Amino acid sequence: MNETYRAELGGDVAVVVRIARQDAPWFVDEAHLMTQARDAGVPTAEVLGLEHLDHQGELLSFSIQRFLPGRSLDELVGVLPAAEVERLAVDAGEILARVHSLTPYAGRGIRHELRLPEQDAVARIARIVAETLDPAAAAVVERGADFLREQVTTRPAPPLALAQGDFLPKNLLVHDGTIAGVIDWEFAGPASPAFDLARWEVSAGHPLHDRSDLLRRGYARVADPVSAAAGFTPAFAIDWTLEMLGWKNPASPAQFRRCVEVIARYTAS
Repeated sequence: MNETYRAELGGDVAVVVRIARQDAPWFVDEAHLMTQARDAGVPTAEVLGLEHLDHQGELLSFSIQRFLPGRSLDELVGVLPAAEVERLAVDAGEILARVHSLTPYAGRGIRHELRLPEQDAVARIARIVAETLDPAAAAVVERGADFLREQVTTRPAPPLALAQGDFLPKNLLVHDGTIAGVIDWEFAGPASPAFDLARWEVSAGHPLHDRSDLLRRGYARVADPVSAAAGFTPAFAIDWTLEMLGWKNPASPAQFRRCVEVIARYTAS
């Protein structure tokens, strides 16, 4: 979505330069929420400056952030011993709980709510899944849409906290054996804690997407993950799978299979 560069300055100082092309100034809410999280002890980069410039009739938004060293946890799966990856996943859960302990600044960030599936969209997704996988998988998708409709129409909206928006191994930087940075706050904003927990379960990648218990174990150091999610994890997981399956640029076959697996797990009779 954005251009991202590492820029080397004098005195061995490095910064990250992000450039967005949007119709309105970008990165502003992200910077506020990153600062809020960092003040609460969440390891995030310091935003050094924001700039919005008109370039040949196109609005460019620049975010300059202090560079954080490390490699993503996603890259380290299969490199580090399994026990070390598991320890880091537990530590990630504690960090996520600290994010969720915050109330987002009023009017800041992207609000994430459960969406009522539209029949035409579900039918299109089911056709795509049938072609990519098989008709049985398409039936699972339709069952998931029915489950989500029931959740949206019969349950009151969940309480909101600050959600990171893309809390996944790819955005957790590991340095010297610890999670030293949480990056990519572009989609942070008000949401149920179940939003971030569900995204991990669907999209963390093998083997961590099947080890949500590790994330919850670390979460429990700060707060009760069951109470925080308030029973909404299945609905948010299915909501996210339907979005992925409906992408204009199709998800990979592996992502398709993962989405269907998650829906089947939560809708099994």
